[in-house]
Amino acid sequence: MTFTEDPEINTIAEDAEKKRFVYESANYRYICDVRLSKSVVKGFAVMFEATYLFCRTLPLGMNGGKLDGGKYQIILFEKFDDYVKAGGPPGSAGVFMGRDGVVMVPLTSLGVKPVGSGYMLDRDQSNKTLPHELTHQVTPDVYFDKGAMGWFTEGLAEYVALSPYRAGSYNIRGNQNDIIDYVIAYGDKGRGRALGKEIYLSGLKSFMLQDYSDFTASGIANKNYGCSVLITNYLFHMDGDGDGKRIKAYLKALHEGKDAEKSLEILLDGRTFEKLQEDLSKAWRSKGIEFTFGKK
Repeated sequence: MTFTEDPEINTIAEDAEKKRFVYESANYRYICDVRLSKSVVKGFAVMFEATYLFCRTLPLGMNGGKLDGGKYQIILFEKFDDYVKAGGPPGSAGVFMGRDGVVMVPLTSLGVKPVGSGYMLDRDQSNKTLPHELTHQVTPDVYFDKGAMGWFTEGLAEYVALSPYRAGSYNIRGNQNDIIDYVIAYGDKGRGRALGKEIYLSGLKSFMLQDYSDFTASGIANKNYGCSVLITNYLFHMDGDGDGKRIKAYLKALHEGKDAEKSLEILLDGRTFEKLQEDLSKAWRSKGIEFTFGKK
């Protein structure tokens, strides 16, 4: 999937006294605390617009998020300390703030660096965190309800982020090897989940229905994120005829207002959870990953 357009950048406001500089591309509004040249904004806007296109192209109903004047809001910070003061997690490269529907990003995460009295863009810098957070930003609210929030929302965001990206192009066909390498080992730049080739989960039903606070709990979140992208990748490409028919029906049920358990019944499509676990395990075993499930 390739974003081929040359993004047109419009300058909306530049107020040095208030430290508020606003720029727009087709689908995003970038609000920054320093002045940036149009060429710098255009350089990083390609990644934002390509990620938007990727998410909207997926047959998963990715048409959510909070728009302001038809734009998704991106808040950019020159200084990392200001990013943290605004609510950005220390050590993070960007974050989706669900309540406001905005993504906050320190400029360093975009490869934007001060040079003299201005800024330049390092176009070779890559960042998997931002596509992850941008995916959350366009995810429909119903996917953040119990039963999908966690395993699906994080699995989907990891799926997008792990698809190889370069210069406006996402390589969807080549992402499975990257996903496997990231989950079982350390992946690109040593930031993988490193779960190994033998993975144990207590049970798929309890995993899918757990509270998000449990999903992200210290000591288990790393494993949960890794397992989630394996599960979503299976449902997208390996389940049944490999056409994602069941996961699409599941998401349609969520859009129709069905509750967590009813929606999961549609995902099962007549199977038991034990049968789904068996099918998933068999599929990943052929790729060198051994899943073991408990009784829950």
